[in-house]
Amino acid sequence: MNTVLECLRDQALREPNKTAIFSRIPAGTWEGITWKEFWDRVITLSTGLTAHGLRPGDRLAIILSNGLEWELTHFASLACGAIVIGLDAHDTAQRLENVLAHADVNALVIGSDAILAKLGPRAESVKLVVCLSKPQIVNGNVRLLSWEQINSPLDNAAVTPLSLPEKKDPATIIYTSGTTGEPKGILYSHGQLALACNAILATLPPARSDARFVCWLPLSNLFQRVMNLCAVATGASLYMVADPLKVLDFVQEIEPDVFIGVPRFYEKLASGIKTKLAAEKGLNRHIAHWALSIGQRYAAARKTNIQPAPFLRLQYVLANQLVLRRLRGLLGNRLQYLISGSAAIPVWILEFFESFGCLVLEAYGLSENILPIAMNTPGEYRFGTVGKVIAENNVKLDEDGEVLVKGPGLFSGYFGDPESFEQATKDGYYRTGDFGSFDEQGFLRLTGRKSEIIKTSAGRRIALPAIESVLRELPWVDHAVVIGAGRKCLAALLTYDRKTIHDASEIRSELVSKISAKLSRHEQPAAALILARAFSVDGGELTPNLKLRRAEIERKYADLIDNLFRSLDKAGQDTVPAEFLLEMYE
Repeated sequence: MNTVLECLRDQALREPNKTAIFSRIPAGTWEGITWKEFWDRVITLSTGLTAHGLRPGDRLAIILSNGLEWELTHFASLACGAIVIGLDAHDTAQRLENVLAHADVNALVIGSDAILAKLGPRAESVKLVVCLSKPQIVNGNVRLLSWEQINSPLDNAAVTPLSLPEKKDPATIIYTSGTTGEPKGILYSHGQLALACNAILATLPPARSDARFVCWLPLSNLFQRVMNLCAVATGASLYMVADPLKVLDFVQEIEPDVFIGVPRFYEKLASGIKTKLAAEKGLNRHIAHWALSIGQRYAAARKTNIQPAPFLRLQYVLANQLVLRRLRGLLGNRLQYLISGSAAIPVWILEFFESFGCLVLEAYGLSENILPIAMNTPGEYRFGTVGKVIAENNVKLDEDGEVLVKGPGLFSGYFGDPESFEQATKDGYYRTGDFGSFDEQGFLRLTGRKSEIIKTSAGRRIALPAIESVLRELPWVDHAVVIGAGRKCLAALLTYDRKTIHDASEIRSELVSKISAKLSRHEQPAAALILARAFSVDGGELTPNLKLRRAEIERKYADLIDNLFRSLDKAGQDTVPAEFLLEMYE
């Protein structure tokens, strides 16, 4: 594949009548569009955008829910030579305004004019705004068109594709998640988009001819967008889920072959399954736990390449019949494997899914390298690692263990900051900010992130994600943030699930029991602040791909955190006491 546009054109010629994209319609069914219909509509929309002033090099931002219109706008804008920026409508108004200003956006495609109200005066600097719903706002400073207007053939414009961009031409600006500050823009070319697809498809097993993919992560997410492009390259059908909260409602209908997600999704799903099984009564509950233990033993035996013992095979057949196949069916009956990315996933979750026959493969990537850096595959995987380095990448470890990467997928500097590449690299290798090590078989294990390793006032270095992972094993914990940089001890900031919350004495007992059993003494928080309100993208605590914005969380709850540590100082506590300090805040 040279460019994704050439790939789409060729797919439309090769399999014109095959269904390309399915969308959920109000009637409660899935409505499809063929590859030829999709390509024809891309041509029509690109003609409309050009006729209304979109030019090569213009920056067009898409602020839409996942759907057919997102993909049409994406490809049509690329066909015009425009540079696409995908944004999440649920992000804060300030961040959206900052990106529009930083990228000097020329055109917007939005779902409703409520987005204009959210953007405020910043929208007035955009020369063209296309709105899916009928615009209600009348603003003489904004050139506002409906979706129907931009897609209507013009009398004086032939509906033919423009000459397609070349590999070297700019295609998209990806904005970093902003976990440690304001998002930064990264410009990638048409050739690099194609390179990312080619690398993933060469690493993973070939997709079957009738494969189904699910698009449910926000398309501001680089990995979701690239996986959609992989669907184009393989001719797989793509099911668009507009509301990510409903993905589990639809996944059994869709029955995907491959499913991608973030660790938070798998954690919530595992917790939900465990809660349901725990609610079973008597014999049913005993059978469920027995079946999962047999599944775990069977999976462990198979990973050693030793044929499971005959009695274990017999037990597995029975466990599968009674319980395991029902659990697999939660994600459909065609599933080959699942992929997890964007952050580290606890090993216990991988083992839990494996116990009922669902293989979750961890991958590792970052916005500054459009290719995944490393991936586990169905043929070669090891839990607790992010897999082996993908062939196109050149990866090495610095003296302190930091992962460095170089290759054709690497960015050339942040957009608008040409000197940033030299500042972020060492001899042409990008400093990822992640510490890692390779095992004897070449699997890469990440051991911590520089920004998530703190030092207490006693000088002890502590990796926060491992502690937070232990806290999230408690079924009532929704999010966990550990705080303690420059302080004499650690404290935990937890949000809880109202449906499973207990009284304060039970919470204290469960917390002390969990952290005492699973964490070293210096890793044990001495107190916890329990928040009734969950973290969210709208609230600014989470990125669109559900990673914690630590700096924002510490800033937002600074007064409560300071009060908690003052209480610890007053009590003279610097580790887990018999009376664990617990404060609840509504």
